[in-house]
Amino acid sequence: MEITNDIDFNVVHTIVQIAKRLEKSKLNNSVIEDIKELIEQLSKYLSTTSEQAMLFSIIFALQAKINVIDLRDLIKFLDISYIESLNLKSDIDKLIEKSLIEIDDENGVKFRKSKYGKSSFLIPDNISDQVYANQPIQSKEHEFLDIYGFVKTVSGFIEKRKYENIDTKDLFFMVEEFETRNEHLSKISLLKSKFICSDRTLLYEMFDDFLNYGMPSNLNITLNSMFDKPRERRVMFRSLTEKTNKLFELDYIELSNGRFANDFNLMLTNKAIEFFLGEDAELFKRNKTAKNVISHNDITNKDLFYDEKLGKEIEFLTQSLMEENFCTLQDRLSNMNLIKGVSAIFYGLPGGGKTASVFSIAKQTGRDIMKVEIQESKSMWFGESEKKIAEIFSNYQRLCSNSKKTPILLFNEADGILSKRNDNQLSSVDQTENSIQNIILEALEQFEGIAFFTTNLQGNLDSAYERRFLFKVKFDSPSTDVKAKIWLNKMPWIEPVFAMTLAAEFPLSGGEIDNIVRKVTMKEVLTGVRPDNSAIIEFCQCEKLLSGSNSHNRVGFI
Repeated sequence: MEITNDIDFNVVHTIVQIAKRLEKSKLNNSVIEDIKELIEQLSKYLSTTSEQAMLFSIIFALQAKINVIDLRDLIKFLDISYIESLNLKSDIDKLIEKSLIEIDDENGVKFRKSKYGKSSFLIPDNISDQVYANQPIQSKEHEFLDIYGFVKTVSGFIEKRKYENIDTKDLFFMVEEFETRNEHLSKISLLKSKFICSDRTLLYEMFDDFLNYGMPSNLNITLNSMFDKPRERRVMFRSLTEKTNKLFELDYIELSNGRFANDFNLMLTNKAIEFFLGEDAELFKRNKTAKNVISHNDITNKDLFYDEKLGKEIEFLTQSLMEENFCTLQDRLSNMNLIKGVSAIFYGLPGGGKTASVFSIAKQTGRDIMKVEIQESKSMWFGESEKKIAEIFSNYQRLCSNSKKTPILLFNEADGILSKRNDNQLSSVDQTENSIQNIILEALEQFEGIAFFTTNLQGNLDSAYERRFLFKVKFDSPSTDVKAKIWLNKMPWIEPVFAMTLAAEFPLSGGEIDNIVRKVTMKEVLTGVRPDNSAIIEFCQCEKLLSGSNSHNRVGFI
């Protein structure tokens, strides 16, 4: 619908005049009386009360200078006390409800932290544009979330509290505001009538974990994320572990022991799942696996060939991770007050079989893999990368709690986080890289699971990692005999003598040999004839040419 300009006064001029008179006024009645006509004119334009119109004027004027405004700014502008400012809250809430101001966040509940624990707010762009254009106010339609979007947003608030050192009381304030803005969700209103805010927040986080990971929520991790004060965290911990919390009384959650001492998991009951999901509950009750978790059942058996020394190291590591041996090892290490986790770094030439070896070990030991691609975990926004790396270890611990066998955490192609740290920290990028490494080093210091890192780095590994890795396995260029075995395994129809010739003449890695085999297969498919020895040699020559004579010395991702 086209908007017509039928306003018979200058809205911006009126706002400015009101704000000027209210500055340092202490909301004196005589001052308000002097500008009564202006206030009434603006309140009619905004369809608000006079008090709300005055607040809108102040926020509009302040926003021109400081972008977002919180309670402290209003106190300073009006020259009133904090106690007096509490009278403004109901009018602020009404302005938010009318969408004339909004909380500073895409979902409506982000705030600039203050000692008062209140939100910061601003004039929405669409409202500002209409005011400056002297046009009638038409509020933007609020986009209502479904229950999935709601709990995802609340989980984001919890992450924000954890990583930005926000007070827990501010977290709960955010949740309550967000609940108010989503009163269309009948389930939220029902929960508000049953549980206090801390219990509701925990329930939202558990439901988000269930949707994302299909697994229980680790009690310690969740409470550490929610509570900033140890005492409050301990009180909540006790109410949950002793099952005195109302969430147990009303049969919304269950408690189970985790894999490690003093480790508990919280699970939604079927009643809670059905409450949140209704008729969709049956779909979500089935086991769900995170998208980056690879089941050992889905790993294909692959023949791998090693030189004697490397083969012994891989076999020793594989046997150590067989379930009975691994459990015995963890018990023994725990009794000796040593780190219970097993961490290994596979380093060396690109295409040498590092990642394939991890998959082979997982297959043989019956362990799932949580695979992390470091490049995907890095963010262009400063500070986000550190959060993502920390979340990886939190998610891995959740996965451990829900797995019969401890899964493998695989940091694949981890060159970017294993290289020597920059002591000078000349840029934000350097600081971010160092922060990521510090998070990983600290996590490995107390690690109780199984972690593998693969990297092409051969001489630039940060020394701080050396003692963290129990196994340090180097993948050198395979010997001629091993390469001949690889050739015969990939193309069993060639003569053993020719396989030895290829192995001796072309110093190719296992990955590069795979490329040749693929080209040979393509040629056979296209022509219907299997390539002869001369064609295979030509493919090898092209592969070596493309790789470059110094390809094995480069460092970086492949």
